[in-house]
Amino acid sequence: MKSFNRSLLALACCSSTLASAQTTSLETVQVTASRYAQTADQALASVSVITRDDIEQSQALTIKELLVKQAGISVTNSGGRGKSSGVFVRGAASDQLLVLVDGVRVGSATLGSFSFEELNLSQVERIEIVRGPRSSLYGSDAAGGVIQIFTRRGDGKLSVGISTTIGSDNTQKGSVNLSAGSEQAWFNANISREKTDGFDAQKNDEFDDDGYASNGVEFRAGAQVTDNIDFNAFYTLTDSDNKYDGYTNNSEIITRVVGVNTKIKLTDSWDLKATLGRSADDYKAFRDRSFSSQAKTNRDTFTLQNDFYLDDDVFTIGGDILHDQVKTTADFSDDSTYNRGAFAQYLWVVGAHDVQLSGRYDRNDSFGSSNTGGVAWGYQWTNEIRSYLSYGSAYRAPSFNELFYPNYGNPDISPEKSNNLELGISANFKDSKISAAIYETRYKDLIATDSRTGNLGNIDKARIRGIELSANYYISGWTISGNATFIDATDQSSSSKGTELVRRPPRIFNLSADRAFNKLLFGIDFHTQARSLDRDYDASYNQYKVRLGGFATTDLRLGYAVSKSLSVRAKVSNVFDKEYETVSGYNQPDRQFLLTVAYQPK
Repeated sequence: MKSFNRSLLALACCSSTLASAQTTSLETVQVTASRYAQTADQALASVSVITRDDIEQSQALTIKELLVKQAGISVTNSGGRGKSSGVFVRGAASDQLLVLVDGVRVGSATLGSFSFEELNLSQVERIEIVRGPRSSLYGSDAAGGVIQIFTRRGDGKLSVGISTTIGSDNTQKGSVNLSAGSEQAWFNANISREKTDGFDAQKNDEFDDDGYASNGVEFRAGAQVTDNIDFNAFYTLTDSDNKYDGYTNNSEIITRVVGVNTKIKLTDSWDLKATLGRSADDYKAFRDRSFSSQAKTNRDTFTLQNDFYLDDDVFTIGGDILHDQVKTTADFSDDSTYNRGAFAQYLWVVGAHDVQLSGRYDRNDSFGSSNTGGVAWGYQWTNEIRSYLSYGSAYRAPSFNELFYPNYGNPDISPEKSNNLELGISANFKDSKISAAIYETRYKDLIATDSRTGNLGNIDKARIRGIELSANYYISGWTISGNATFIDATDQSSSSKGTELVRRPPRIFNLSADRAFNKLLFGIDFHTQARSLDRDYDASYNQYKVRLGGFATTDLRLGYAVSKSLSVRAKVSNVFDKEYETVSGYNQPDRQFLLTVAYQPK
């Protein structure tokens, strides 16, 4: 408690220093926080938007590299490219995070989470991140937040873009993008190939390089069918081959997402939106190329949403159906479930005040009904300063693995429930923006594994509270951005009150600086996080409190515009060759070099 309070004080004291910094355009439109198009500054929530320009400037190969630089987010990885990764948003784990692709719910019904390591960045136009519960709009899995990924769309004359990357560990990546578009119709097609020899993923096991290879395909097209009807459809596929250490040491994964979206303007004050989609994954595990197991999951979704415009106010009402199906070599006692939900929201604007009211009812075949709600109030103090106060409830239904997987699942576990209170404030000046948020989330029946027994069950009570500060500034040609995160995540059950929740670093800090020198672009990224608990008990060594050391990494980026359409980029990651872990016993990349040549007609 005392250390957390000191962290809050330290963060407040450093706000003036971090204030010398900048970020993505303040006018960037996002739709995820309220299911309604508004700028990021209008949302009564803590949101971030990563644009295509941000992705290219970062020279990231994985979404992990993008997310780890965002406020309130920590990422774990088990041994390099393609290996299992966990994304923690404000201390909420990956299975408490809803991920959407163009409005379609994605992720494995067996794991209960989305495999970010299978996301191909060549297919991505932008990423919207909402921190904090959104179950009152989206239902289960949105207890910690929502990440929505939008695939690329075409614009302008028919053009072909080509990008190729080479780097350390025999890393090779190439993509070809074909696109065209007008206000009436557009399309985008992308194919990509990536491979790397990797490095030894796990310490003290199979001393070999654990490589990764993937092929990706994406197609998206849309049309303005009439003055009142918009329609678009998309398809993405990633086919990967992954090597790692363990009893099974190789996997093949095929993930597909297909969806259609339509918007019909029924009247001047009534819009109807519909989304139909399927997310499917086929996972095969091998031991030295001998087949071991397989799991296939299909996640079908249908959403219907009505938006009614009442002067400056918006009333939304809708419903959705989720159908999960599982086929696996493991013996599951159930392989299918339906969830039906209805939601409503009212966005009310009165002078300097904004109010958001939302509520949702869910009916699940396995767990019965659940009600969630949210309320938020925002106030514009001056032209530059705005604040919001919000409260939301959330829940998460157990995944198929958590219920039925042999020697792991527990059919008697209960759904998680949580309540969140948050206060945020932002100041938007001519050349800078500062934002801060303080929050507390209380969980009931948090689903977790007891590291001492290996049994899965519910933690009676848990609490996560924290504070985030982001600051952005533009000065003398420099674009500077920074964020700091402080988290206190503990078990609050009577028998173990105060015990840390695992893999939640209590302090995270990011700082980036970019500048253009005529045709040359220079960037530097600094990331550090504090020591954290990895396991409460390690049965292999009869060791209590297995901890991960704190670490800091530095990345350097260079880009040169050879012409308007041709660019050359170079990146050195982990410049000082820091050795660190985000999961105990698993290696992370040493110093890495990347060189990219990209051609995109403009």
